[in-house]
Amino acid sequence: MKTAFLIALGCCLATPARANDSASELGAGGLVLTKTNAISMQREDLTLAPDQVTVRYEMRNDTGKPVTLRVAFPMPDVPVETPAGKAVRGPDGQETGHNVNLPDVADPNYLGFYVTADGQSVTTETEIRADLPDGRNIVKDLYRIGGWRLVLQPGFYETDPTMKRIDGGDVGPTIHQELLKLHAIAGDDKAGMPLWATRITLHWMQTFKPGVTIVEHRYHPVLGAQLVAPTGKDPGDIDPDHGKWIGSGSADLGKDFCIAGETDKAFRDIYRRIVTPAAHPDRYIGTATLSYILRTARNWAGPIGTFHLTVKSGAMPHGPETMNVGAIALCSDLTLRETAPAQWEATATNYVPSQDLRILLFPNE
Repeated sequence: MKTAFLIALGCCLATPARANDSASELGAGGLVLTKTNAISMQREDLTLAPDQVTVRYEMRNDTGKPVTLRVAFPMPDVPVETPAGKAVRGPDGQETGHNVNLPDVADPNYLGFYVTADGQSVTTETEIRADLPDGRNIVKDLYRIGGWRLVLQPGFYETDPTMKRIDGGDVGPTIHQELLKLHAIAGDDKAGMPLWATRITLHWMQTFKPGVTIVEHRYHPVLGAQLVAPTGKDPGDIDPDHGKWIGSGSADLGKDFCIAGETDKAFRDIYRRIVTPAAHPDRYIGTATLSYILRTARNWAGPIGTFHLTVKSGAMPHGPETMNVGAIALCSDLTLRETAPAQWEATATNYVPSQDLRILLFPNE
């Protein structure tokens, strides 16, 4: 994998959609390229699971001659560590989101992105930015004074060991002073919170021959965490048969994930079966959230000829345990049906995505 600090992609890439609400997970998505009338997406098969996202594209070139374009995969922002977990820092410097299941980021390709074209492995290049709220890209400065660790894993830095913060990291007084001079942290000589957002884009030049080119890619998603419970008739009460669903990142989970009808019944049946005072004394159940940025497909010529979505169970990332998904909820213009135990599918033709996917994965045990 080639690595470059800064590559001029502005003329080549459409701006990717970014998850900018209070989502806990990090929303990655599909491939992006210059909006073009030369290449259409004949078919897309998307499979979402807790451990892996896989996508197969049939990209069609009807121009009668080869077309070469730059294709990119924008990764979600590397989150900033905070006392509440890990949070995404938006362009305005404000934090959005928390409780992200992300290990230490030691490699720019921290999602394990892998891509092939017609069965052949593709070598990607990398654009890395570290953007401050004022628009400055300080990635070269950060690498100079602290290496990849500083660029890729920002955290709450402190030089006073008596503070004993769990999420703190001692970068040393020299680096700390350099960060203060850059106006890259908010704080003083003892501690500081980084103000930059690390943004990584993997990209490559792709030649689409006349006819169909098969492009496939996969990566490990970054899940969010939600503690959820149904409310009772009185404030603070928990009752599986009454009230709305609330979560640690949502005051109205039903609205956020369109939990209604058979989905609501399935959630309550599972909750009633597995949540007991002995096993869950606080009466909350742990769930996961998974996001996928789907609207980037609008950059291809026309709608997606056939779009097929599969959501299923899988091993949890960064650990040996498996998440047995018992039910899912999402707000979407797609109609999903359970086609096998712990597997849901939907198919649409001439599909133009109207919204990104954000899925609540409800465990079965």
